[in-house]
Amino acid sequence: MKLCTECHWDGWDRIVDIYPERANSLPEYINDAENYKIVILEKGELEVRGKNSTKTVKAPALLGLSQKSFIDYKINKNITADILFFKPSVIREEFTLERIDNGDFDEAYGTSVYQDYLLIKYFAEITDATDGIIELPLNGLKRLKDLFASAEKELTGQKDGFWPCRSRSYLMELLYYIAYTFVNSSPDNEDSPEADEFTQITEYLNEHIDEQITVETITKTFAINKNKLNDLFMKQASMTCLNYLLNLRIDLAKVMLANTELPIIEISSRVGYPDSNYFAKIFKKNTGMTPSQYRKS
Repeated sequence: MKLCTECHWDGWDRIVDIYPERANSLPEYINDAENYKIVILEKGELEVRGKNSTKTVKAPALLGLSQKSFIDYKINKNITADILFFKPSVIREEFTLERIDNGDFDEAYGTSVYQDYLLIKYFAEITDATDGIIELPLNGLKRLKDLFASAEKELTGQKDGFWPCRSRSYLMELLYYIAYTFVNSSPDNEDSPEADEFTQITEYLNEHIDEQITVETITKTFAINKNKLNDLFMKQASMTCLNYLLNLRIDLAKVMLANTELPIIEISSRVGYPDSNYFAKIFKKNTGMTPSQYRKS
């Protein structure tokens, strides 16, 4: 089974190492040793058996699998799932399975490569099928399904020459969402009402990163006043709420600029700036370079 997508265009031999599948059961090649897997469980229930424990996975949930995490499972209730197979090297060519297993990308390849590595670090560290289970809120399920659908549409439709870059960009955005919403959402992993509130708001910011968000949007959505909102973010993240959102957007834009050839105007819109000139101004203010300069560097 080729877990990749081949170009349908005459004269093109392009292959993208991403393969989407919608399923009512986990396919027999789910334990493929060449790919990472993202399983978005929309309905049903699985019993996942690991090396040392057995866990029940109830929808909605995310199941992350690496090439090392063999999954033994039983379907307790009929499932509906979106599955995305991908090689980590589709993010950057340096990210071969061998290098990931043996290398320290922070030290060996520099900061910018390490920032991209953070997108797949969660999957790289999964050695047991029970390690990669994340319970999803309904809005989180929707965001993941939307990104999966966008990637699938590009991979199957291939409407223009940007389909390889665009499908990769949706995978990157999906990985970014997982990493910064569910894996690294609370800096100190605190268990307190304030930490819970902070996590809920940061999840909202990630889910709506491509939309127009103001302080008023957030204060109304979470019934919190402006001063308390910024006090909360200063305590949890050492910055205001809008600066936190700005950093999320700039970091996601950096990933897309560095690793795709998508037009800057499209990247600008994807990270919440419909005016690409304003995006360029904000980007330069925060990085010292225009988006074009950053891409070339």
